[in-house]
Amino acid sequence: MGLYIIDVLKHDSNSLSSLFDTQFVWQAMQDYKTYVQILIYLGLLIPGYAIALFSPTIINELGYSAANAQLLSVPPFVAGAIATIIVGIHSDKHNLRGPYIIGGAVVSLVGYILLYCSVQAGPSYVGVCLAAAGNYPTVAVILAWAGSNAGGDLKRGVVLAMVIGISNLGGVCSSFIYIDPPRFHIGHGTNMGFLSLSIIICIFAMGNYDRLNRKKEAQCLAENIGDDRRYEFKDMGDASPLFRYTI
Repeated sequence: MGLYIIDVLKHDSNSLSSLFDTQFVWQAMQDYKTYVQILIYLGLLIPGYAIALFSPTIINELGYSAANAQLLSVPPFVAGAIATIIVGIHSDKHNLRGPYIIGGAVVSLVGYILLYCSVQAGPSYVGVCLAAAGNYPTVAVILAWAGSNAGGDLKRGVVLAMVIGISNLGGVCSSFIYIDPPRFHIGHGTNMGFLSLSIIICIFAMGNYDRLNRKKEAQCLAENIGDDRRYEFKDMGDASPLFRYTI
């Protein structure tokens, strides 16, 4: 069992350096891909925080009493939890992140479109459920994506710290966008815009990772680079020709 765990850890690290060296910190801070992930996560967190902060208020404005609004705010979170588990399992099974983020963002976007356009309580409540069920799985997947595409333990830690720390400023934005009851057009419209932004940037990130992978594969073929030379590139992080980005 111990040997199995050691083998898994080696595979997870891609034989890249785990030493504490400031060069890896600078690699994380200077890598444009870090900021691409931050923008994607920011666009997902603002709608996510909006659901968490304002779902009882939104539901109450649909015509339900305050007590019933509190009770009816539970099913969207349950739907989000179930969707997170299902999406997480399938994302790991297929080793894909981007398509699941886009899929979840599209579902959440449909939910916010329903909330924006509908004047009836029923369709609007369905919109709340869709917004939560689509958004919450993307939060888990984007963090896994950011971590898996940062080579080396230290760079991965710095990248995740930056992605989480900077993107959580989206909570500040979410706190000030639901200002026009009962329809909350400003809030819903803002969330629709940020979800659309995340989808567009996610498509760019997927294409970019695929381009970089093909470039690395061509380099390995041209220079006859195989796994037996992995330790030659251990300080290169995800710039190593043997490192492959998750799409």
